[in-house]
Amino acid sequence: MRRFRPSFRLLLILSAVCACAVARALPWDGMALHFSIGRIAHPLFSVRDIKLDMDGQGGSLTLEKLDVMGQVWPKIHIVCGELRPEPGRFSCRKGRLNLDRQVSIALQLEQEGENWRLLLQPAGERWEVLYEKNGRVSLNIKDGKPDVLLRLVPALASFQGWKPLGKLNGGLRYETKGAFSGKLAVSGGGYNSPDGLQAAENLEGTLTVNGRKVGADWQLQGSLEWLKGAVYSDPVLLNAGAQRLEFAGELGAQGWKAEQAGFHVPRMGSLVFQGDGDWQGIKNATLSIERLDLQALGEDLMTPLLAGRGLPKIGLSGRVGVAVNWKAGVLASVEVSPDQAGLVLDDGRVALEGVGGRLAWGQDGEQASELRVGRLALGRLESGAFQASLMIWPQSFALIEAINIPVLDGELKVNYLAAGFDATSGEWEGALGFSLTPVSLDKLTQALDLPVMNGVLSADLPLIRYERRVATLDGGALVIQVFDGYLNCTDLRVIDPLGMRPRIQADVNARHIDLEQLTQTFSFGQITGFVDADLNGLELGAGWRPQAFQARIASSPGSYRRRISQKAVDNITSLGGGGAMAAIQKSALRFFQDFGYRNIGISCRLENGVCNMTGIEGQDKGEQYTIIEGGGIPALTVMGYNRRVNWEELVERIKAATEASAPVIQ
Repeated sequence: MRRFRPSFRLLLILSAVCACAVARALPWDGMALHFSIGRIAHPLFSVRDIKLDMDGQGGSLTLEKLDVMGQVWPKIHIVCGELRPEPGRFSCRKGRLNLDRQVSIALQLEQEGENWRLLLQPAGERWEVLYEKNGRVSLNIKDGKPDVLLRLVPALASFQGWKPLGKLNGGLRYETKGAFSGKLAVSGGGYNSPDGLQAAENLEGTLTVNGRKVGADWQLQGSLEWLKGAVYSDPVLLNAGAQRLEFAGELGAQGWKAEQAGFHVPRMGSLVFQGDGDWQGIKNATLSIERLDLQALGEDLMTPLLAGRGLPKIGLSGRVGVAVNWKAGVLASVEVSPDQAGLVLDDGRVALEGVGGRLAWGQDGEQASELRVGRLALGRLESGAFQASLMIWPQSFALIEAINIPVLDGELKVNYLAAGFDATSGEWEGALGFSLTPVSLDKLTQALDLPVMNGVLSADLPLIRYERRVATLDGGALVIQVFDGYLNCTDLRVIDPLGMRPRIQADVNARHIDLEQLTQTFSFGQITGFVDADLNGLELGAGWRPQAFQARIASSPGSYRRRISQKAVDNITSLGGGGAMAAIQKSALRFFQDFGYRNIGISCRLENGVCNMTGIEGQDKGEQYTIIEGGGIPALTVMGYNRRVNWEELVERIKAATEASAPVIQ
C-alpha cells in the first residue's frame, strides 16, 4: 500500500485508468485491490484519509473525515454489495452508507469517465449528487423527504424524533470559480416535536440562494418565502401570510455576517437586521423596526400567548418603533418609540391610551426618556393626560421631575420614583413618594362600583422603600376622611409585591366614624352615634385574606344621640350565629322601631382562622361579653356567648347582613 496526495481530478483519472486496466487485463473473480489517499481538497468540500478495498464480489470505501461547507462528518463508510470496474465505468450497486451515528441508507455510486454520480433512491425519492470533470458539483432533489436530511446532516442531529413531513424539490449547483446558485421548494411540509409543543402542517415555501466563495468564506444572498400552512409553538399558532425574508451576507468557519436581512410580515410591518457573529451568538449588530402595528401584533401573537398561560386577554393599538444594538457580544442599547400606542386589558377594565414619546436604555451611560399618556383607566376610574420624564442608566432609572396625574376632582402627584438593580442581593430595589390631593369619596366609590360614601380621600406618602422584596412606608400616612371621621394607615409593609404570594402588613386607626352614615351606606339598619376603631398587626395573605390582626371597635367619647333600629339589632345578633341575644325579650318590644344604648364595644383577635371575641371593656362575665350596653327608653342590651367564632363564617354572615340592593333606614 502506498500513500500519495493527488488532486481530485488526478484521482479520478487514475482511478478510472486503473479500474479499466484491471478490468481488461485480469480476471475479476478472486481479484483483490487495496489503496488509500491522504487528502482531497475542493472549494466546496475536503476529504481526509480515504481507503478503498475491493474483493472478487464487492468492496468498501471509508472516509475518516468529510467537511462540506463547514458541516463535518467524522467517519463515513460505504459498503458495496456489487463493486465492479468496467471499461470506462466504475459502479457501486446494492450499496449502503453508514455514518458515525449508526445511520444507514441505500445508495448507488458510479463513475463514468471523469464524472461521478452518487444516487440515493428511497421509495419514491431521488437524491442525486453529480461531480463533473470541469469541477462543477450539483445536488438535485425530486420528491425528497426531509427525514433524509435529519439522518445525514450533523447540524440537524438534535432534531431526531421530530417526524418531519412533506416533499422537497429543487437543487443546488456549484459552478467553477466558486459561484453557486440554488432553489428549494417544500410542499405539504410539517413536523411534530417529541414533546408535542412544536408542530406545523401544510407548509409551503421556497428558498432561493446565490453565492460565491471568497477566500475561506461564502458570500450569500437570497430569499425565503413562507406561502402556506401553519406553525404552532406552544401556545402560539401562526398562519402563513406571504411572510418574506431577504438576506445578503457571509458565512465562514469562524462565523457569519449579515450585510442586510429584511423580514416582512403582512399587517405587522418590516424588520431590518445587520450584524456579525460567531456560531455561538451575536457580536455586533443592529435590529430596527420602524412602525410595528401593535393591533396585528396583539391579535396574532400576544393574545394566544397570554391565553395559553391563563392570563387575561389584551388588545393593543397604535404603532411602535424599535431599535436594538449589540456590541462585542453584549446588548448595548434599546430604544422604543410608541406612537399613539394603547393597551386594553380584560374587556376594558384596565386601559392605557394615547401613549407616545421615547424610552431609551444604553449600556454606556445615561439616557433621557419621556413618555406621554393620554388616558389611564381602571374600570370607570379614569385619569387625565400626563407625562413622565425619566433618566435611565444601565442598571437603574429615576424621575427627572414630578408626575402630575389628574384623578376625578383631585390630583395624584408622584414626587419621587427611583429603582435600580443591586448586584449584591441580585434583586431590584427602589423608592417611591407620592401625594394625593383630596378626592371626593362619592365620585370615587361610584367609579369603583362601591356603595356611595361621603367624604374625601387624601394621602401623603413621602417615601415608600422597596428593599429585599419588601415595600415599607417610611414616614407619612394614608388618610381617608369618611363618614365625618377619618381612617389613618401607618406602618405599611408590602412583602414580595411582585412575587406569587404577596402579603400586606399595616396598622389602621379610625376615629369619630358616624354610624348613621355608615349603616345607611351598607343597608345594615340604622345606628346613630360615633365609634373609634383600631386594627393593629393586620396581615393580609394570599387573595388578600386576613391572616392575623387585633381589632377593637368602641363608642367615641362625647355627648351625642345613641339609637339602634330593630333591623340593626337583628343583623348584630345574626352575626353571633345564636351566640348573641337581646337581654330584653324583643317580643315585648316588637312595637318599637329603635332602642337606646349607652356604649358599643367589640374586639376580635384573629389567629389561625378563628376570631377570639371580647366585648365592652370591664363588662365581661365568664364566657359572656357585652356588645351593646342598653341605655335610655326603651333600652336594649346585646350579649355575646360565643368567644371563638370562625372567621370565614363570620365574613359570610356580614355579607348576608349587608346584601340589600339599596340603603334602608329603620
